[in-house]
Amino acid sequence: MLVRTQVLFDENTLRKLKAAAEEQGRSVSDLVRELVESGLERQRQQELQRFEALLQRLRQIRESNAAKYGEVDADLLERIREERSREQEDVLWGSSS
Repeated sequence: MLVRTQVLFDENTLRKLKAAAEEQGRSVSDLVRELVESGLERQRQQELQRFEALLQRLRQIRESNAAKYGEVDADLLERIREERSREQEDVLWGSSS
């Protein structure tokens, strides 16, 4: 379902859009929809690339820390997290378990 909206373009941009649409035998609306969709897809791809670069950097940090300090036992880490969570609950709710 298409929904009507209004977009304002400067005269030069509108002239280019009309020329491109005419050259391709399409409506300006159709061309604008395609351009917007491709722009959104390109933006999504760039965000994914940034995210993947951040994940790679985190992996490098983890590997560097593991080389310096040794591997962290995942079970130990989980027990520490659980203990911290219980301590926070004790502080928040005043329990003494």
